[in-house]
Amino acid sequence: MIPGPQNAQMTDNIETVEATMASSILLSLLLTLAPAQDTGTLRVRVALTDAAGVTTPLPRLLLLISNNPSIDEPRRVRTAADGTIEVRLAPGSYTVELDEPISFRGKAFTWTQIVDVRGGRETVVDLTADNAETAAGARRSVDSATLLTAWRDSVVEIWTPTRHASGFIIDAARGLIATSHRAMGGAATVEVQFTKGTERYKVPGRVLVSERDPGAAIVWVEPKALPTTRAVDPACGMSPRSAPNYQDVLTTITASALTAKEATDGAVRNVTEKAIFSDLRIGSDSEGGPVFAEDGALLGISAIDDKDDRKRWDEAWVVPAERVCPVIAAAVTKTAGATPPAATRLPMEPAGPAVQPIAIVRMNKNAPSAPKPAALAPPTVPAANFDITLWSARMVRGIEPGASSVRTDFGSWSEYVRDLDDHVFLVRVSPQFEESLWKTLARGVAATQGMMLPPLKNFTSNFLQLRAYCGDAEVLPIHPFVIEHEVEGRSAIREGLYAFELAAFGPACPAIRFSMFSERDPQKPDTKVIDPKLFEQLAKP
Repeated sequence: MIPGPQNAQMTDNIETVEATMASSILLSLLLTLAPAQDTGTLRVRVALTDAAGVTTPLPRLLLLISNNPSIDEPRRVRTAADGTIEVRLAPGSYTVELDEPISFRGKAFTWTQIVDVRGGRETVVDLTADNAETAAGARRSVDSATLLTAWRDSVVEIWTPTRHASGFIIDAARGLIATSHRAMGGAATVEVQFTKGTERYKVPGRVLVSERDPGAAIVWVEPKALPTTRAVDPACGMSPRSAPNYQDVLTTITASALTAKEATDGAVRNVTEKAIFSDLRIGSDSEGGPVFAEDGALLGISAIDDKDDRKRWDEAWVVPAERVCPVIAAAVTKTAGATPPAATRLPMEPAGPAVQPIAIVRMNKNAPSAPKPAALAPPTVPAANFDITLWSARMVRGIEPGASSVRTDFGSWSEYVRDLDDHVFLVRVSPQFEESLWKTLARGVAATQGMMLPPLKNFTSNFLQLRAYCGDAEVLPIHPFVIEHEVEGRSAIREGLYAFELAAFGPACPAIRFSMFSERDPQKPDTKVIDPKLFEQLAKP
């Protein structure tokens, strides 16, 4: 059929609409692509400086970025661990503001900044105290996070024979570390463990001064061994700061043996001339860390009065910094003309294989449960004056839950033993006449139940030290622990608990021997040759 005039006009209209639609689509596509090809980068850095002059980035702050004039919902971004964010934006004017005010060192801050973003360029905005606005109040405080970021590398772990504690660098040039007197437990030498990022290592430390009053101790290490030159300033020689008030917020950084370093907040409960009491929650293995006031200045050293080291938590008190300063001065005097401990790195727990993903298995409720593997008893080897018991991680896991026995009581090291690495084994050295030892301990337990048993006098001298050898080469332990048992009416019973890498006593050892020393005769070793087959038993999966 030959089209008529109306049909021809309709065809022309359709062609016009199609052309217009094609042009619109092309234009939209060009408009969409043009900004992408001409975007700019906005980098925002958020950091505040405290009264001591330490600048700290503020992590995980929520910022709002909106167009000017605002026509859409603002873009919500959060600062990274270094206090920065980076976003790609089309050229134009933007408002950068904090989602809600934050509290820092007792003051509330917020920001509202107008910035221009240019295509193909980077625009940097620094949010600092200089361009901050003082807010009326803040629900969230960033003090803990910023203090942890600022001082994480300056807080250390301290291993003594009987306890684990926190400590912190106070003089990087001299290698001085402050900690709690109680946590040192009378030790003269300790192991100081540093952590910086993924790097972990230990070096020897010497306790220069440890005073019960005021409750502070100073440990000395080789300055070159420090992972950082940043030291927490105790402000010695300056005018004493005013005492904190009731309910003032305190922050401490702890370095536990079982978890990563963390910051904890608490409130002042009471202030005396010698101490600041608070409701800070400190683990029994974490006292000795720095305690900061609301303005970020060092307030003192954390301490606890937990006589039972198996108790996990306790309320803490603070040794005021001005009472620590004389202890620091005495330590500095002792370093004059003396040689610091060696910077030799000590053995650490070996890095095990990568953890395999856990397979999800659907259990058949009607199927019989798999039998529990039989517990593997730790082998015991008697020497002349001591008994040696070898514990693997598997043997530790075989201890029945809730079982209470002096043979399976590891004192203040119970939590370390519970999480023992499969590549590590323990050597427990108990004074000889084991039956009398356990009866002596049982007598103390019986006394708490109202039963008085006669004292046993055939107890040999306490443990002092263990030295282990693979052939003629001495094998250094990962940890030289001591277990102390308090017994009523006599001095504490001391056992050795040494952690070694299992591979250190492998088939390559021509001979394995342990030399044990007692407090009664510290120069005469009680030496025992160990059957290598026992280590094969320890290595069984």
